[in-house]
Amino acid sequence: MLFDRGASWSRGESRTHLCLGVEYVYSAEVEGDIAEFGTMSGETAVTIAVAMRECDRLLLRRPKRLYLFDSFEGLPAIASMADRESIHVKSGVWTAGGCKMLAKDELIGRLCRKISPERLVVYDGWYKDTVLTLPSGTRFAMLHVDCDLYQSTMDALEPLFSKGHLAEGALILFDDWYCNRASPSYGEQRAWSELVGRFSIAFSDVGSYGWGGRKFIVHAYQARR
Repeated sequence: MLFDRGASWSRGESRTHLCLGVEYVYSAEVEGDIAEFGTMSGETAVTIAVAMRECDRLLLRRPKRLYLFDSFEGLPAIASMADRESIHVKSGVWTAGGCKMLAKDELIGRLCRKISPERLVVYDGWYKDTVLTLPSGTRFAMLHVDCDLYQSTMDALEPLFSKGHLAEGALILFDDWYCNRASPSYGEQRAWSELVGRFSIAFSDVGSYGWGGRKFIVHAYQARR
């Protein structure tokens, strides 16, 4: 029973931070839209959509769109050595095809009850393929990164920084930051460290949330385009 209460609290705190993130990018007038990488049950996407709807109503800012990226086939093949050596992969928590939940149509159906369909943009496929197809003028104010694996995180974020898709002041929330015993050698921590070096990212670390999440605000970086 104690574990159930704790798990519920952690999920509730994560939802609160997603809502605060949406409020931040609206209130601070951060340019661009909102994106989620890894949709699974659709719970966090729904949380973000409801927060967007409320910000539209209360803050009267230009409405933002919600971009959702997912393979809808679960996790990809574990190819990177950084992932093969990670604790969660070795223990079988993360496997190829794992973490598969809602189908694309089911996800869209859930979201369209919370936000108008024209505000949704869904990219179906592997990040290494879909992110590269974003139009050059695409800008993101907030990212929710639930990629689990190091390689998936790199596949999602490297093209965004390379092509200048992240706005000044953009908020990035990493859902799996403290997985793999919080080791900086694996997963999202390793990916972020490499991206910071590769693109000279100036950022603020704005703290942890839930048991596994951490968030950052991007101030500047060197895109390659």
